[in-house]
Amino acid sequence: MPSRIYNYQQISEENLLMKAYFDKLLHSENSPKKWELAIWWAARGVLIVTLIHALFFNKAEDHTKMALQVFGNLLGQFAWEILMLFPKKSFVNKIPAYIQDISAPALIGGSLFGAYLNFYYSAPVLDIVMHTVGGVACTILGYEIFTAMEKRDIERGDGSSSVAIILFGAMCFSMFVGNIWELFEFTADQFNPVAPGDAQHWSYDLAMQAVRDSGGKIGLPNFIAHRDPVRYGVIDTMEDMICNTVGGIVGWVILKFVPYHHKDRKKAKVNK
Repeated sequence: MPSRIYNYQQISEENLLMKAYFDKLLHSENSPKKWELAIWWAARGVLIVTLIHALFFNKAEDHTKMALQVFGNLLGQFAWEILMLFPKKSFVNKIPAYIQDISAPALIGGSLFGAYLNFYYSAPVLDIVMHTVGGVACTILGYEIFTAMEKRDIERGDGSSSVAIILFGAMCFSMFVGNIWELFEFTADQFNPVAPGDAQHWSYDLAMQAVRDSGGKIGLPNFIAHRDPVRYGVIDTMEDMICNTVGGIVGWVILKFVPYHHKDRKKAKVNK
């Protein structure tokens, strides 16, 4: 009998935790609106269909790698829900749901159009746009993270932070994310179990093969001239880092003029 009571208590506690989690998702001040949920699930649906296609209908030799790439991006579509698993006192619970309105289409662009449909080769401007806009978006995300930390500190009685420091931190966060992405691409290429991957577009031979396969309709997927085939491998990474940096600076400039969480600049306090 005591064991059965214990089980009932355990189930009850788990139900309460589950209820508290879904209350955070659906009924907190940071919860998504219905139209946001519609966008999220539409984006997830697109990647689910792409994943099924990659697993069962794609005949390419590297279809398993493609499927893993799509699956990883599909998991990224649940980033906000995963963050809400943190304890209520954690600052991440103060990050608004709308950050996923930005990440959802970005993951579609990078995963489906860029990698799976190979637009990074056939329409290389997409890579430039993705990294530049991504730099802006990550600056806004950084602003949300540092603002969430500030709100937590105010609740603790630790005071508020300088708006200038928060904005600078947001820009640095954007560049940090860009750097982490390049490390991820390098790791994916370096430790590919079959053969060196091409996430970094480092292979001059593969790039030229893509040009030949298109009948000359596309060129090399870079805007900066490599000047020598030996230097080709660093061009894509440097283009990405330049675009990430430009995007981060643009995001900082936007927030400098419109710090929407800090409208009262004289008091330099976060909005209630």
